[in-house]
Amino acid sequence: MEFCPTCGNLLRYEGGGNSRFFCSTCPYVAYIERQVEIKKKQLLVKKSIEPVVTKADIPTAAETEAPCPRCGHDKAYFKSMQIRSADEPESRFYRCLKCEFTWREE
Repeated sequence: MEFCPTCGNLLRYEGGGNSRFFCSTCPYVAYIERQVEIKKKQLLVKKSIEPVVTKADIPTAAETEAPCPRCGHDKAYFKSMQIRSADEPESRFYRCLKCEFTWREE
């Protein structure tokens, strides 16, 4: 990725006979005279995903009628939590009584 030195926006690439990077908001243009050579490749490693809610977070006291998306059972434990900003609605987490599958509804 290349950025415009004038305004800081991401430069767009235009190929063809005269390959160039250009800015879509200001008149900056950078012509490419030769092919770019990749000198170092680095493999990206996926990070492990930590669950937002664990089994211990959802108590076994509050039950509701909610169909499980995995097994279809109609009862589940639930807990409401505010995991995003305050102006967003709270999220409801469910755990099936039968298969213990956990899912979220906004």
